[in-house]
Amino acid sequence: MAYTETDRQVLHDTWMSYKAKMRITQIEMAKKLGLTQLEFSDILRGDTVIQHQFVNEFCRILNIDPVLILPSLREAVQKGTLNHSIVKNTFIFDGEIKKVTYEGNQLVVEYEHTPTAS
Repeated sequence: MAYTETDRQVLHDTWMSYKAKMRITQIEMAKKLGLTQLEFSDILRGDTVIQHQFVNEFCRILNIDPVLILPSLREAVQKGTLNHSIVKNTFIFDGEIKKVTYEGNQLVVEYEHTPTAS
């Protein structure tokens, strides 16, 4: 899905509002997104194409649903043309990962946990 200039403007305005409320710098936000400050700035200014992964991560950090704020996503949902989305989950294990397997939609992670004495 291609994001529009209106979507970009909404992301920019959302960022400016969040930045003011949370007193966070563009450099700090870029780090959270795994980007440089220049890359983050280029996306918000429209110098770089907006990627789906950026939208998902940006909205996750701001704790907002992208469908609620981005006009093109809202329109796609209303028309029934938004048929998939990519979701990323991060897990922290209290041990060393030994084996990862998957089948269909099930992920199995085997890890070695060493209990600490209390």
